[in-house]
Amino acid sequence: MPTALIVEDEPQANKLLAMLLQLRGYQTESAFSGSEALEKIHHRAPDVVFLDLMLPDMDGYAVCRALKSPAGVSVIPVVIVTARLTAENRIESYAAGADDYVPKPYTPDQIFEALEQSIAWKDHLDDPKLEGEVALDARDDGAALRELAQLRRLLLSRCEMEPAAVEQISTVIRSIWAGIDSWSRHRRQERVATLTYSLTPQTLTLILRDEANWLASAHAEGSIWVPNDLFDEVSRDAAGHTLTLVKRCEPMAGGRG
Repeated sequence: MPTALIVEDEPQANKLLAMLLQLRGYQTESAFSGSEALEKIHHRAPDVVFLDLMLPDMDGYAVCRALKSPAGVSVIPVVIVTARLTAENRIESYAAGADDYVPKPYTPDQIFEALEQSIAWKDHLDDPKLEGEVALDARDDGAALRELAQLRRLLLSRCEMEPAAVEQISTVIRSIWAGIDSWSRHRRQERVATLTYSLTPQTLTLILRDEANWLASAHAEGSIWVPNDLFDEVSRDAAGHTLTLVKRCEPMAGGRG
């Protein structure tokens, strides 16, 4: 039977969410603080975590970041369930590594949909080749950060690579996204670039396609920084509209766990 951990300090809200998940065949466990949640996850990792942002001892962002750290259990889907409804809260949730965001008050269908998406994502991990596309533009309400967080999770779970290398790659991608976001807002340009990725157990390929002449400006300004020793191949097309980064996934020392 799949398991779900509900991290919510309000007993009735915790109980209600547990009842909904049990209707979908989940065995549920409750935590009423961030520290209790981390302790329970350390002893037994659930299949999914539903996490409130407002907890008595630490905020949900900190709990999520702890789970998504290299030393945490980054493959577990984390669904934020919160009464904090601003766009900034959504963006910060995805920046912390959350996989989904459900605002309160919610409907049962919203919870069920988040649950189904977490199942679909975990099933997707079995595909021999994983591919995706992330739109990078000024209209983003956290969707790009969500996709980038999931790409990081894919690297940690599927690619035989040192966690430090995964963090370096994630930092480079996030810095590119931040540069595009700033550039697009300053020029009021909506669609700027698209990042596509392809991941096999042996190779990660990232292709950044420029749609607004941002890439040429960034290179001229020196605002794109890619460590020379991080990727095995770094290339641009003749027109300067596409940047391709290739990283071969080398086994970690001693293998996994």
